[in-house]
Amino acid sequence: MKRKKLTWLFCLFFAAFFFLVPAVAHASAKDDIGKYDVTVNILKNGDAKVTHEITYNLSKKAHQLTLPQSISGIDDVYAVNVSVVSGSKKIRLKQGTSHKKNTFETKQTNKNSEITTYGNYGTDPLQFTYVYKLRGFVTNYKDCAEVNWRVISNDLTVPQRNVGIHFVLPQKNVRFLRIWNHGNLDTAKTNVSFSKGKVDVSLKQNPAHQSLRCHLLFPETVTSKNKKIVKQHSKEHIEAIEDKKLEKSVQKREKKQNTYRLIRFVWLGAVILSIFLWFIYLIKHPIKQKIAMPDLEYSYDLPKYPAEFAEVILTNDKPTPRAFAAYLLELAFEKKVTIETVPNSKNDFYVKLIDKSILHGNELLKMLFGRVGKKGRFTLKDLESFSQNDKQRLRLSSAFDKWAENILNRAKNTGYYDQQGEKRTRVAIIWCIANIPFAVACICMFLDKPAIAILLVILIIFCGFLLSRLYRNRETYTASGIATRYRLLCLKKTFEDIRRMNLEPVKDKILHEQLVPYSIVFGSSRNTIKALKTNFPAKRLQIVFESYYFPVFIFSDGDYAASLSEGLMNAIAPKKIDKLNTNDDLAIKFKKNLLEKLKRK
Repeated sequence: MKRKKLTWLFCLFFAAFFFLVPAVAHASAKDDIGKYDVTVNILKNGDAKVTHEITYNLSKKAHQLTLPQSISGIDDVYAVNVSVVSGSKKIRLKQGTSHKKNTFETKQTNKNSEITTYGNYGTDPLQFTYVYKLRGFVTNYKDCAEVNWRVISNDLTVPQRNVGIHFVLPQKNVRFLRIWNHGNLDTAKTNVSFSKGKVDVSLKQNPAHQSLRCHLLFPETVTSKNKKIVKQHSKEHIEAIEDKKLEKSVQKREKKQNTYRLIRFVWLGAVILSIFLWFIYLIKHPIKQKIAMPDLEYSYDLPKYPAEFAEVILTNDKPTPRAFAAYLLELAFEKKVTIETVPNSKNDFYVKLIDKSILHGNELLKMLFGRVGKKGRFTLKDLESFSQNDKQRLRLSSAFDKWAENILNRAKNTGYYDQQGEKRTRVAIIWCIANIPFAVACICMFLDKPAIAILLVILIIFCGFLLSRLYRNRETYTASGIATRYRLLCLKKTFEDIRRMNLEPVKDKILHEQLVPYSIVFGSSRNTIKALKTNFPAKRLQIVFESYYFPVFIFSDGDYAASLSEGLMNAIAPKKIDKLNTNDDLAIKFKKNLLEKLKRK
């Protein structure tokens, strides 16, 4: 069971990284602009007609949307028009201050302009078109004309994708046309066409609060009717300043890229080195593989430890209520409790406390004899009544878990469990899993180099597959533990076939006080008791097993184990696990598996 869970854990871990993370990132996305396209048609008189085509993606409904725009160095904004596409219908908004649906309002200062639209905007993509004119957009010098405009304002509070900026001159086949861009230019591409008199700037994305400024120079004759004139030569001066800025920007960008290259290759080296060291660790500290056991033989040799330990050794897991049923029989033989049938009932019995010393440090017995039952004894009916209350059920469940945990730890102290192997496996698992997020981050760094990214993906998948295979095939038992488990399996096989055997030749071994408890943990108590009844007289059995023990043989035709274990299981298993308020998640998971374990056995 544990190994299946770990295998599923690996699968879920990989799924989380390769499938779930992108989904979560998408689910938590905020508002953004899916398309930000600006066309600037420069006019002969030095003005400009600007057209914004913007697609908004909203995470929740909104009443208003604001487009900020820098107008520093520009004389005026006029002839503003706004339209929005709603479904298949294009709606032209009216300008005003009423703040009613399908209206817009403009606000302007010396440096900034805002266009605010009003409406009932949902989460469907909204396609807005803003059209306005800028007066005094171009400055004419004696030897050139200049445009220096912050196309995207740093007051824009949402990120933009698919950014396109287009400057169209009123003249084609210009003598010179230069542009310098300032902003987040990692994904920027610029195309200049002298023949068309056009400049195109594109960006895949631009962060929120990140401005984009475009600085253009072209012949002053292009805007010959411009009245905004500075009577001086400025072309060489402007070019010298911008070229110097460009050189610094290129150097800075190259330094940044070189640093990034160094970081990602160091990261890659660290990941590969760690994986290499992990393999070296596995070579020097091999995980012991399962050892094939010989064919099972019939055996009547009972172990030297309690029957409840046998279930732990066989399953390498906590004992079930069936083991507790065997434990009570052992206490009965030791004359510390008695087990008696309830008069006029075939489905119930008393468990009576005789020796109070067994209560010391055993919360389960304390609860059974002190709270579940009365006067130092309890019945299955008492268990059923007690567990009707969810709080009491949880207390009883917790007490059983503590008992089971104690038995598990004590059984491991017998030396059957390979604790060193478990430690090595745990180190390998932690080491491998710790590398996975770093490797995934490294893959993201090398998306521009598919060969390296694919190699890392293959390495991660291979390491996960190898570790999962190693764990599934890991031998959890020591050499002595393997031998002990083999003897137990032989004994279990014997109990399963006991009704077909002649028990007289081995009566000295069969008529042993520990026989029935062991048959209980092996799930063969009914067959064992019927075989004893068939092969030996009742008086002889009563003498061997004494009055503390003998009721087992007459109670429910030898089905004592099933009755007690199922009764206890029903008492501790939550009725509605999803509705219970408890912090003991491990206990609840354990209880979920109880029924499966009993059915499997």
